[in-house]
Amino acid sequence: MNSIAQKMNIALISLTVLMFTISSVTIWVAVQTRTSTDDLLNKALPNAISTIHMVDELGEMMINLMEYSNGEIEDREAFKQNYEAFSEYKSQLVATNDAAITEDLAKVEVLQQNLIIFANSRIFDTFDPLAEQQARLKIQTISKPLEELLLTLLEEMIKESRAHDAPRGDTYQVTIEYYAELVDEVKDMQADFNRFLSGDADAKNQFLTDADEFDIYIKKLIPLEKNALRLVQLDSAKRQFDHFFATTTAIFQTFDNDAQPRAFKAVDYYGHSEYPRMKAILNKMADHSDSLLLEESKHLNHAAKIAVYVLSIVVLISAAVLATIIVFFRRSLFIPLKKVDKAINALRMGQRDIQFDDIDDNELGRIMKSLKTFQQELSELDILRKENARQKDALKQDKVDLTNALENLKSAQSKLIETEKMSSLGGLVAGVSHEINTPLGISVTMASSLEDEHRKFMLKLHTGEIERKHLDDFGDVSNESFHVLNRSLRQASDLITSFKQVANDQTSEQLRDFELGALMREVYSTLHHLIKNRPITYVADIDENIPMVSYPGPIGQVFTNLFNNSIIHGFEDQSSGEITLTVRRINDHVSIVYHDTGKGLDEKAQKRIFEPFYTTRLGKGGSGMGMHIVYNLIVNTLQGEISVSSDNGAVFEIRLPMVITQNEVTYECI
Repeated sequence: MNSIAQKMNIALISLTVLMFTISSVTIWVAVQTRTSTDDLLNKALPNAISTIHMVDELGEMMINLMEYSNGEIEDREAFKQNYEAFSEYKSQLVATNDAAITEDLAKVEVLQQNLIIFANSRIFDTFDPLAEQQARLKIQTISKPLEELLLTLLEEMIKESRAHDAPRGDTYQVTIEYYAELVDEVKDMQADFNRFLSGDADAKNQFLTDADEFDIYIKKLIPLEKNALRLVQLDSAKRQFDHFFATTTAIFQTFDNDAQPRAFKAVDYYGHSEYPRMKAILNKMADHSDSLLLEESKHLNHAAKIAVYVLSIVVLISAAVLATIIVFFRRSLFIPLKKVDKAINALRMGQRDIQFDDIDDNELGRIMKSLKTFQQELSELDILRKENARQKDALKQDKVDLTNALENLKSAQSKLIETEKMSSLGGLVAGVSHEINTPLGISVTMASSLEDEHRKFMLKLHTGEIERKHLDDFGDVSNESFHVLNRSLRQASDLITSFKQVANDQTSEQLRDFELGALMREVYSTLHHLIKNRPITYVADIDENIPMVSYPGPIGQVFTNLFNNSIIHGFEDQSSGEITLTVRRINDHVSIVYHDTGKGLDEKAQKRIFEPFYTTRLGKGGSGMGMHIVYNLIVNTLQGEISVSSDNGAVFEIRLPMVITQNEVTYECI
C-alpha cells in the first residue's frame, strides 16, 4: 500500500467514524440539557426580564407626567408609548401556579387602569401647554409692532434733538421722556402677561395698572407733539394699543393659569401614593422571578456537570485516535514532503549539484524525479540570467541620467511656484494700497478743514469777537469732522489689519485657530479693488461661527487664486458677471463652493486644469501654475479634496477638515 491516496482514504474513514461518535454524544448531551433549559428560558427568565422592564417603564411614565406638567407637550405621546410598552411586557408574563403571584398580577392590572384614568383626567385633560404657547405667541405678534413703532418714534426724536435745526426747551425734552415712558410701559405689559401665563395671580392687576399709565402718557403726549407725521403714527400706536389691551383682556377672562399648578400637585400626589404601591408590587414579582430563575439555574448546572463528564471521556478517546492518525501521516506523508521542500529550497538558493535519494514509488517519488529534471533546466537558465544582468546594468545608468533630469525639472517647477506666490502677494499689496488711498485722502481733507475752522475760531477768541453762535458752530463742525476722521481712519485701520493678517498668513503658513468667515472677509477686502470699477458682483453666503484649526495662509491663497482666475480667464471676454462663494459646515468638515458666471470650462480644460503649466492663455502672460498650486494646497497642505465642473460658468467644490494635524507645508510637484 504505497499509494498516498489510499493512505489518506483510510485516515478520512477513521475521522468520519470519530466525527459520527462525537456528534452522537453531543446530541445525547443536548437532549439531557434541553429539559433543564426549557423552564429556565420559557418561564423564569421571561418573567424576570418582563418585571424589570415594567419597573423601568413605570418610572419613565412618572417622568413623562412631570415633564408634561413642566410644559413639554411631546411627553404626552412618550407617556402613551411607555404605557403601551408596559402593557406589552405585562402580556409577556408566563402564568404560574403560585396564587400570590396571580393576586399581585391582578393588583397590577387594577393599578395600571387607575394610572391611565388618573393621567387623562387629572393631568392631560387639565393642563394644555399648547394653549399657553399660542396665547404667548398671539400677544407677542400684537405687541411687538407697537413696541417697534414707539421705539422708531423715540429714536427719531433723539436724532432730531441732535440736528442743527432741532427745537430746544423743556417741552421738547418732556416729549422725549413721554416717548420713553410709552416704550417702557409696553415692555412692562408684555412682562406682566408672561407672568400671568406662568401662574402669577397679581400679574393681571399689574397689567391693568400699566395699561392705565400707558393711556395717561399717550394722552399727555398728543398735545405736545407738533409733527403731523408723528401725530398720525401716534394715532396708529393708540389703535394698536387698544387692540393689544382688548386681546389681552379676553385672554385674562378665558385662560386658566392655575391649570399647570394643579397638574403639578396631581403628579406629586400620585408619586407619593399610587406609584410606590405599584412599584412595590412589581419589585415583589421581580424577586419571585429571581428565585425561580435561581432554582432553574441549579437544575441546569447539574445537567451541565453530567455533560462535562461524558464529553471529557469522548475527548480522551478522540485524542487517542487523532494521535494515531498524526503518526501515520507523519511517516507516510510529512517526512517525504519535507525532503521535497528541502530540495526545492536548495534549488532556489542556487545549488545545482543536489543528490536525490530514492524513495517509494508513489506520487512523491514522481515529484522527486521531476525536480531532478528541473535542476538541469535551471543550470541552463543561470547562463541566461548572467546575460540579463549585464543588460540591466546598462539600463540602471540610463535611469540615473533620467533621474537627474527630473530633479532639475522639479527645481524649476518649485521656483515657478514661489514666483506665483510672490506675484499674488504683490497684487495684494497693490490692491490694499489702492483701497487705503480713499479713506486717507478723506482724513487729510477733513483734518485740513478742521485746522482752518480752529484757526478762525481762535482768531475770534483772541480778538474778543466770539459769540455763542460761533461756539455752537465750531462745536458742530468739530463733531462732524471728528466723526468723519474716526470713520475714515477706522476704515484704513481695518484694511491695514486685514492686509497684515492675510499677508502674514500667506508668508508664515503656521497652523493656528481662526474663524473661517472672518478669514474670508479679510481676504476679500484685499481683492475688492479688482472688481470695484467693473460690473462684477460678489456674493458670500457663509455659515456663522466656523472655528478651524488649519493653515489660514493656504486657504487665503486658494481663494485669491480662484478669484484672480475668474477675473483673468472667466470674465476675459465678458462685461459683467457674478462670483458666488458658499461655505457650509457639515459635521467635522467644511464644504466650500466657488462659482463664477464666466465663460466656464470645456471638457478638456476640466480634465487638465490642475496639471502644472496648463493654461488657456499660452503666450498671454499665463504661467499655468495657479490652479496647480490650488490643487496641491488643498490636497497636500489642507488635507482636503477639490473637484471642478462647468454650470453657467466654472464651479469649484472644496471639502476641508475643520481640524487637521500638524504637517510640513510643502508644495509637492507632480
